[in-house]
Amino acid sequence: MPQHIEVQTYYPEPQQDNHWLLIGKESVGKTAFIERLVGNKPTSSNLQGSSLFCHEYSWNDYAIIDTPGIQTHMDSVVTSQVLKKLHSNRQVILMVKSTDLIDDLHDLWPLIQNRSGIVVVTYWDKVKHRPDVAQEVARLRKTTQLEWITVDNRCLDQQQRITIDNALKQASIFPSEPPKILGNWSVVPKKAFFEMPIVGPLLSLMLLVLPALISVLNANAFADWLYPDAEGGVDWLIARFGVMPDVLHHMLIGEYGVISMLPFLLLYALPTVLIFSAIIALYKTTGLVDRLSYCLDPFMHKLGLSGRDLVRVIMGFGCNVPAIIQTRNCSCCTRGTCVSAISFGSACSYQLPATIAVFSAAGKPYLALPYLLFLGVTTCLYLLLTTSKSQRRASMSTNLLNRGFLQPPNIRFALSEMFGVIREFITTALPLFIGICFVAGFLSWLGFIDFITALIAPFMTLLNLPEGAAIAVILGAIRKDGLAIGLIESSSQSLKVVGMSDVQLLAAVYLAGVMLPCIVSLLTIVREMRWHFAAKMALRQMTCAFVFTAVLSWGWG
Repeated sequence: MPQHIEVQTYYPEPQQDNHWLLIGKESVGKTAFIERLVGNKPTSSNLQGSSLFCHEYSWNDYAIIDTPGIQTHMDSVVTSQVLKKLHSNRQVILMVKSTDLIDDLHDLWPLIQNRSGIVVVTYWDKVKHRPDVAQEVARLRKTTQLEWITVDNRCLDQQQRITIDNALKQASIFPSEPPKILGNWSVVPKKAFFEMPIVGPLLSLMLLVLPALISVLNANAFADWLYPDAEGGVDWLIARFGVMPDVLHHMLIGEYGVISMLPFLLLYALPTVLIFSAIIALYKTTGLVDRLSYCLDPFMHKLGLSGRDLVRVIMGFGCNVPAIIQTRNCSCCTRGTCVSAISFGSACSYQLPATIAVFSAAGKPYLALPYLLFLGVTTCLYLLLTTSKSQRRASMSTNLLNRGFLQPPNIRFALSEMFGVIREFITTALPLFIGICFVAGFLSWLGFIDFITALIAPFMTLLNLPEGAAIAVILGAIRKDGLAIGLIESSSQSLKVVGMSDVQLLAAVYLAGVMLPCIVSLLTIVREMRWHFAAKMALRQMTCAFVFTAVLSWGWG
């Protein structure tokens, strides 16, 4: 007889008593439910795929593990992590959405059959008005011998907590087959104005881009208002340092020094991040991001992406690093394309303020809109040129997003999201910014930056750009606000390179912003996707950036 050998590609963790695995599909409300249950302050919202890691909560002698949303029809990294976790846990809290009850049970039941647990039905407020659903729940309790608990995860009262506690103490075994649903539980969300047949996709795209535009314009107005006072404070601080070794002078108060760059960081970058994160948080809690992504999903397939990937690209306008990490929720077929799109086209909260600052210093703020349009068009061309037909076909699977419900904003979740961004900025972005300033100042002291600038300057002529633009390209590759350092004279708030036409200025800023991902983003891509992917992607991005810049500067210059 032929011998069959089963090979396991995971190492099961030891099973533990009183450990409960909370599982369900994306956007079912697991995180909101568990944090309402245990009483902790919420730290995430209902964006599809917003959870990336398993988080453990202690409640009434139970350890409840909140897991990322499962996509049974997609091979994402986080779904693999949840399935691995499921192999080592025999006690499960299954969360299903009342409006998608049949599909959720059909897809998830094979994963939890013969384990002990309970079923929590969310979005109960959407179906409880129907006369037959209460009877249906009673019948499900009887036929499955399981406890079925109905909740609106935005409002969990004390009696429901007691019911859940008692249910966990008396948990039963999930049967081998999912129960038959006799009633009609399906609820279709009403169509919004941005879902109209012809103008709908354009409106959806405009709504997705709107947070970035609002955050940049308002943050720059705020920065311009406070910059003179902040600059005076920095000048006073620099004067107090007195004489110091030349290397420290370059690293602290030189052109690329930490103290010299603090006004830009605190007045331009931080407000942009805060405003963007606040608007996106409101988009998430209302379900608007998911609905917009669903509407644009068919159009994204032509670029090798899906609607869920587009969410991550838009997130990159706040910061590329968390957006790249969030691609773990994307399909393995489209994850690489999504990372490439973020690296090339997501102008982060450092790049956008620096771009607007350069245009303002030149007295040409009207170039901001052409810049965004050219960035969007070339990003689409870049994806068309760098994705194969097989990759685009792989993205044309069934739309894995759903038309979620639009609901009133949850201010508590939105504030929590914004505070999380502030914490991330202080603990991650700020230390990295300071470290890069030290490195740039040290390299400036060594003369390395001047050497590289002189090396690249002749290539600027090939692109119909002045040689003085080379420093902006170099510094833009280190950090995205470097393009402002390279082009703006800090003492007079004017351009260092004079005589550039509108097209040349637009081309120089564009090249500095997209030639390469910043160092922090590149290191994140290496960690997430391995070094060989990062190297190939960087080479492709550099080549396309030079070609697009040449077409712009020579064709319209």
